[in-house]
Amino acid sequence: MIKELLKKLLSSRLSKAEGKLLSNWLKGPESDRFFSEEFDEMLKEDLATEEYPEWEAEDLKSKIWQELRSLEARKSNDEDQKAAATIFRLSYIRLAVAASISLLLGFYFYTSYFHNDTESTVETEAIQWVEKANPAGKKTLIHLNDGSKVYLNAESSIRYPENFKSDRRIFLDGEAYFEVAKDSLHPFAVEAGDLITTALGTSFNIKTFPEEAQVSLVLVSGKVKAEVSNTENRTFLDPGQGITLRKDSSELQATFNANLEQTLFWKEGVLHFEQVSFMDLVTQLERWYGVDITVSGAYPTSGGFSGTFKNNENLINVLQTIQFSEEFTFETADKKVMIQF
Repeated sequence: MIKELLKKLLSSRLSKAEGKLLSNWLKGPESDRFFSEEFDEMLKEDLATEEYPEWEAEDLKSKIWQELRSLEARKSNDEDQKAAATIFRLSYIRLAVAASISLLLGFYFYTSYFHNDTESTVETEAIQWVEKANPAGKKTLIHLNDGSKVYLNAESSIRYPENFKSDRRIFLDGEAYFEVAKDSLHPFAVEAGDLITTALGTSFNIKTFPEEAQVSLVLVSGKVKAEVSNTENRTFLDPGQGITLRKDSSELQATFNANLEQTLFWKEGVLHFEQVSFMDLVTQLERWYGVDITVSGAYPTSGGFSGTFKNNENLINVLQTIQFSEEFTFETADKKVMIQF
């Protein structure tokens, strides 16, 4: 029955009663299973015909829940208004349904009600935001109320709506690793500067520290869409792939094969740096240990520093190890470190 309703939706033949039935079904748990297990075959067998127009390649899935809520809000309780005309204008979009399927289907409901020279308006409540922030030297695991998890790095923060189950948007500054709980009706979107990452049930790492010239995204599992805000520039990533966006550009760089182990070192308490300058190394140490480092003298300006320190190695041991490659002295006092070349 649901398949027939979807076909009617695509061909603009859905009645008001059928639209209500489909709307209620979309909000139930059975729709998750259908889009994960049955929709693929339906797409191949029933919809891949010339009977239906070419689908747009744009993912407007986030509009589903917004429009369904709008539809519910505009329903009239007055039985005398049954004769009022209701016009459904339907456009079809793609809905991400599985890691192996990139086609997307959506249902974009527009409703208009005419009431004898009067207009009905829908008031929207002000969004209440929740913010979580870590200072230097601190990492936290945050459990969101939709079942998702966020591993938040030091000197990083996230901001998200209080009603997160129905509005899964997160704004990130710094670095975080996301394990996204699956919800076929509510896409999970992370905005890191101009880079927007949209997912269903996936895990990925995003880094956008202020001192870095680019935002980086690495996908660990599932599938995500990466796009640049206010542009048509977008791409889809498969597990193990990464992509970057320069902060002074609106063009996504070419995808690359990421080193997942190194990407997630920070999450496992492993300090790792790969061919970084000495001052970049200092910045990383300040963030990792929550200290203020002052460097004086002729510090090295060329060459790269690499190292891996496991089991939350203490700062003194890290500095003593670096001394094997560069001659300097250091002193520590409280949360301050003085390095002299």
